[in-house]
Amino acid sequence: MTILRNILKLLGTGVTYSQYYESMNMALKRLNNEYTMLHYPFFVKESDSFIQAQRNLTDYCISILEPIKNKEILEIGCGNGVQSLYINAMYGPLRITGIDLNKANIEIAKSERDFNKTDNVQFLVDDAQALMHIPSNSVDVMLNIESAFHYPDKPAFIKEVCRVLKPGGQYLIADILSMRKKREGLMKIWGKPMNHHFWNRKRYEEEFLKSDLVNNYSEDITQQVMKGWSIYRNWIPKIKMNSFLQNVAFRIFYIINARLNITFLRSRQQYFIFAGYKPVSVYG
Repeated sequence: MTILRNILKLLGTGVTYSQYYESMNMALKRLNNEYTMLHYPFFVKESDSFIQAQRNLTDYCISILEPIKNKEILEIGCGNGVQSLYINAMYGPLRITGIDLNKANIEIAKSERDFNKTDNVQFLVDDAQALMHIPSNSVDVMLNIESAFHYPDKPAFIKEVCRVLKPGGQYLIADILSMRKKREGLMKIWGKPMNHHFWNRKRYEEEFLKSDLVNNYSEDITQQVMKGWSIYRNWIPKIKMNSFLQNVAFRIFYIINARLNITFLRSRQQYFIFAGYKPVSVYG
């Protein structure tokens, strides 16, 4: 029954937002024998494992910012918490608060934190568009990596980022952008249960200009991300054989997921990084 239930979960991956992340957590843990970050891979070298390719993206984003050592960090859309724990271990912030709207993700995050005996990282269920648990002017660095395309009210999200940042505080948003003026046909229908609310680059730039935030960095990293996905064949043979049917299901899941992401990034999506700061004159 467990095998059949897991296969059905994989088949239902694209049905709803919550089902997608439940399936991703399950599938990536099977591939790597541990929970991994939930964002896309970033290519550095051919021999990188999937875990390393994901870490590459995190490291690249952190490299854009001023040093975060001994800083108060907020990760909005922290998923299963693995990225927050990695940043804490590698970069030495004072404290990290990770928030996510998905309760199942936060349960995993808390479990991983406790397993690693980490006492300066906390995880909370909260809404990126209305941060109930984060005080104004309390955060040195806000990170939002591959989550904002789920937010229906991104202007509210940007306003909240400005509110919680300390004057002079930094932010970084890495998001999947649309190259289409509007969603068409099947993509429009599929986007509703999956909570897809893609913006294009122009819309982001317009909203930054309306806000009190300064956006002084933007970069298209689509090619590096697409190339990161292109080495997925190197990872599939590492899946452990527990049962024939389950093994086949997981292999199909990985291949379809990787190929779809590559196709979308080639034809209709871009992967962009935006970074900047809250001016000292803005007190929110």
